[in-house]
Parts: sequence; structure tokens; C-alpha cells
Amino acid sequence: MSYPTRTIKNFLKIGPKEYLRQLLYIGDTKFGNLVGTDKYGNKYYENKEEFFGRDRWVDYAEHYGDASQIPSQWHAWIHKIKEHPPTSDPPPSPKYLSPHTENFTGTRKAFRTYNTTAPKILAWEPKVNRRE
Repeated sequence: MSYPTRTIKNFLKIGPKEYLRQLLYIGDTKFGNLVGTDKYGNKYYENKEEFFGRDRWVDYAEHYGDASQIPSQWHAWIHKIKEHPPTSDPPPSPKYLSPHTENFTGTRKAFRTYNTTAPKILAWEPKVNRRE
């Protein structure tokens, strides 16, 4: 829920174009400092004057925004597991970890297993004898 005073204050700070964009994509208006950008183009913001839980947010590069688009280092910062963002406190990157990918469930890139078992029910094929 957004209070009228907060909404008006954010409108004056961010301007009408950004105000309408945020209402369309986020559903709320927010104003804060840009903390960093990840390699996928997502932008991370912080405003310590906001309520707890609303003070850190992400502006997704692709506007259908899904939480699986956030890499694990930024996820830890967004959810206050880590106090400092990955831009100021870079995490170690072990060589055995695979690179981050978003969740592709419901898309063409979704994982589908290949079935190697024979079907239990076979379709009936009529056998026709030649007439003489």
C-alpha cells in the first residue's frame, strides 16, 4: 500500500515518466540510490528512509521480472542475508559452480526428460490379407 504523501513525494523526485513506468512494471513508486547492476542488466536500489522490507528492490532488465533472474550474490543482499552488496564485497567464485541461469519452467527452454522405455500400450494396426 502506498500512502498519498509518499506517492506525491516520489512523483516529485523521480518525475512523471519514471513514475508511470514504475506504476506499470512494479505497481508502486519508489525512489532510492542505485547500488549496482548485475551482468544481466538488473538494477538494484536502496532507500534507508523506507520501511523495513521495502528499502531494497530490483528493477529487472526484462520487464516480466521473475525472482529467478536475480543471481545468488544479489539475492543475499536483497533479503538482508548480507549487509554489503556484491559491488563492495565481492563473494568468492568457486570454479566448480555453474553460471547462474533463470528458471525456464513453462518456456521452450524448459528441461524435458527423454523417455527410453517402451510404451506399455501399443496402437492397433490392422493386418489385411490379400484377396485372391
